[in-house]
Amino acid sequence: MERARLAELGFENRDEAVGFLKKLWNGEETVCPICGTVLISLHKKAKKDSSDWQCKNCDKSYRAMYLLDEINEQMK
Repeated sequence: MERARLAELGFENRDEAVGFLKKLWNGEETVCPICGTVLISLHKKAKKDSSDWQCKNCDKSYRAMYLLDEINEQMK
């Protein structure tokens, strides 16, 4: 499973990218920006962990800390 990069996700601005992460952190159903499939938790047994998700369709993992770092570096 490959980690999703910010450049692949097609966000036009910082607010859009941060909004995507907030939806995930709040536990809202969120679709993969690449293929449109609903993302699922990467760690199903860790009930309180909301930092990593995966898309089974395009085989990408969404790791919140890496995405947040990329947002801070690239979208100042």
